[in-house]
Amino acid sequence: LTMAALAAALATAVSAYNNGMGERPPMGWQTWCSVGECGEDHCFDGQIRAMADTLVLSGMKDLGYDWVVLDDCWHPTRDNATAELVPYPRFFPDGMKPVIDYVHSLGLKFGLYTSVGDRTCHGGWSPGSFGHYERDARTFAAWGVDYVKIDYCGSHDSVEGHRNMSRALNATGRPMSYMLCRGPYQQQDHWGYAPGIAQGWRATGDHHDNFASVRQQVEAVRGKASWSGPFGWAYLDMMMTGGQGCKDQCVGPESDQGHCNWTKPEHCPGMSEEEYRTEASLYVVVSSPLMVGTDIRLMTPIMKELLLNKEAIAINQDYKAVPGDAMPSCHGSSQEAWVRRLSNGDSAVALTNWGNHTASLAVCLDAIGWTHGETAGARNVWARQSLGTFSRRFEAKVRAHDTLLLLLSRTGAAGSPENKVAVAM
Repeated sequence: LTMAALAAALATAVSAYNNGMGERPPMGWQTWCSVGECGEDHCFDGQIRAMADTLVLSGMKDLGYDWVVLDDCWHPTRDNATAELVPYPRFFPDGMKPVIDYVHSLGLKFGLYTSVGDRTCHGGWSPGSFGHYERDARTFAAWGVDYVKIDYCGSHDSVEGHRNMSRALNATGRPMSYMLCRGPYQQQDHWGYAPGIAQGWRATGDHHDNFASVRQQVEAVRGKASWSGPFGWAYLDMMMTGGQGCKDQCVGPESDQGHCNWTKPEHCPGMSEEEYRTEASLYVVVSSPLMVGTDIRLMTPIMKELLLNKEAIAINQDYKAVPGDAMPSCHGSSQEAWVRRLSNGDSAVALTNWGNHTASLAVCLDAIGWTHGETAGARNVWARQSLGTFSRRFEAKVRAHDTLLLLLSRTGAAGSPENKVAVAM
């Protein structure tokens, strides 16, 4: 992204459909990879309550993580008489509303999954909302749902279905965040029809617990900074921080006939700590919603470092700033940085080492459009450490697959001869 393009982005940031939801990128927890490997995804009454408790007791709620979202895990059927959705009785023996009421009692918000077609994506075992958009919207509103994630599976998946569900949700009179998971908008300029009907839309396919998937996620928003903003956020799929659940947590078929032990939290990480740091850094800078897809009841050191960092969250949640994008880190260099100009004039800079060996990475103030002179103060966000003041160029050694997330701030100091600040990561 050139500086001219970034300036244009600041002037033309997306004006999204606004039903009062989604001014900031949502933050919370989602089920998909928390018990068993990603895609196993069964969820249970007790598990959801325990995760909600953890958001509060761990301090995550106070940091802004206030969503509890069920993915394609609650395996409803339709009542033969009313055609209304009924959660799978073994998973939710008392139905869904008591669970939602409990989540709300903790000051949290609740989300559910459906599909625009006639079946959901998880093996096609559950009905989608095709032919029942108004009925399902009324059911969700009656239960107290605050967020509807809609996938693009089954027969009869269509753009018109996306539009119909949006209209149906709004007709209930209950404000609900409407989040598109997949669809033709992903290949369309400025995300196509999505900003006109939804508060969020996923930029690309499923995220998996491996480093190649991290790069796939962030590349999906390259050059698209101005296409996202308040009340309409492009989002990268849920975060794998700390590692997905473990295969031995679940036995039997992946269908709703399988059994998963959710009572003992586990992680079977597919990435290194450095790679999780890169994932978190880039999600923060591009202002993706921060939905954690792993088990937050077992907070490993890297999870605490990345998920509980107030400075990183502040960068992500600065809704008045255009999301970050990639640009050359120094003029004439093949290296790049992901940069976000914050609303207070500071800049967040992610220097990612995609290579397999430690490398020296640099950022030059003139290349990233720094407008506060030739000096800046630098802070290592993850280490919560001031790195002092530098002039014109900052350089650091960054380990393989790691990212140095910097916050650059104005110093008010006069310019001085070029120097380098070397910091090992």
